[in-house]
Amino acid sequence: MFEFISTIFTLPTAFYTVLFGVVICYWLLSALGLVGGEMIDGWVGGDLHGHGDGLGAHSHGHVLSDHTLADGAHHQHQSVFDPLMRLGLGGIPITVVLSALIGVSWALTYLADVYLLNLLPTATLRIVGGAVTIVVAFALAIPVAAFALRPVRKLLQKMQPGPPRPILGQTAVIRTPVNRITGTASVEDGGAGLILQIREDDPERFKRGDRVVLIEYLEDQNAYRVVSEDEFRGA
Repeated sequence: MFEFISTIFTLPTAFYTVLFGVVICYWLLSALGLVGGEMIDGWVGGDLHGHGDGLGAHSHGHVLSDHTLADGAHHQHQSVFDPLMRLGLGGIPITVVLSALIGVSWALTYLADVYLLNLLPTATLRIVGGAVTIVVAFALAIPVAAFALRPVRKLLQKMQPGPPRPILGQTAVIRTPVNRITGTASVEDGGAGLILQIREDDPERFKRGDRVVLIEYLEDQNAYRVVSEDEFRGA
């Protein structure tokens, strides 16, 4: 036991022991609810920004919450995480990836320290060998972590929601009186439904229960311009 403690707190293993300790503390704090629910830097794989409707409506409720770093990663992270994405670590939360990389690197460094570095005859060679081991262990940890996390990535891909449906052109049902200032309508989106703000200059044009079609997004009001369903179809 003493030899184990001595090894993990001696370079090169100590380098990853410190990082491994940070990882363990993070997950303990996360389990206790003392760390925010979202992953620290999002995902290796995906888009950092919520998806709009593709037709100019950006605030209708179809927003993906977690950040991602593949298929359009944020420019500040792209150059850092591109190699990991190409090596099979895309589509996984960054904290999970880093935890796996650090854990595997720590294990490889420990094994190298015990079974290889102790065979070197001089302290100078052990120092040089230790520095090389830190780098080599991390490089070897990437394919190992990618293989180990493959089931996690597949599971997360299955859990990802489908692309949001375009909101313009969809039919809605008037819920409350509509004028140029207020008014709401509901849209069925295959889930709980959306309640949208709508506007119409003529307060007598629509009444509750009327079916309308969303034709324009009014960005300054975060609302939609509508026409009756019959008018939209040319009836």
